[in-house]
Amino acid sequence: MLTTLLDTVGSWPAAAVLAVGAVVLFLETGLVLGVLLPGTTTVVVLGLWSGAAGTAAVLPIAVAAPASAAGALLGWSRGHRRQGVAPAGHGRLRARVDPVVRQARRWLAAQGPLGAGLLVAGSHWVAGTRTLTPRVAGGAGVPLRLAGPVIVVSATAWASTVVLLSRAVGIRVVGDVGRASAVVLAVLVVVAAVRSWLHHRGTA
Repeated sequence: MLTTLLDTVGSWPAAAVLAVGAVVLFLETGLVLGVLLPGTTTVVVLGLWSGAAGTAAVLPIAVAAPASAAGALLGWSRGHRRQGVAPAGHGRLRARVDPVVRQARRWLAAQGPLGAGLLVAGSHWVAGTRTLTPRVAGGAGVPLRLAGPVIVVSATAWASTVVLLSRAVGIRVVGDVGRASAVVLAVLVVVAAVRSWLHHRGTA
């Protein structure tokens, strides 16, 4: 699939490749349905395309990082506007999602600035959490002065890493980055959970 996509993209003008990449990355982090979009694959394609086309790596990074960060900030804004309110939904889906979202908001709010910042940063490296965590953070009351810089720095580091790795090692980077990022995020979640448990135990 990725090879076919690369063959197709290879015939497009540079402006079209970068524009489509920016739109996909913005929608991936900006909309809930973005969890279905291939954000990491898009950045890998941009990196491979830039290497094959002889384009400097800074160009796809300069497009991918702001687009992904802007979408995440939009997600934070939407979550913040609905702070304390469950996301809209209907029927069975709402009945299943509401308790999970409320619990996630409460849990993230209890982690303190450092814990919340680390989790927001780590989540940008994993598909799915890259879309949902900024919303949860906004709804949990994580302030923009913390979430904003963290999202921008993490999005820039993520885009830079994936672009440079894809230029260096090719298609293999898709699975490697996904697995490594999931492990890092899992470690951050465990550390935050332990900190939260120790805090509650100490105040009990």
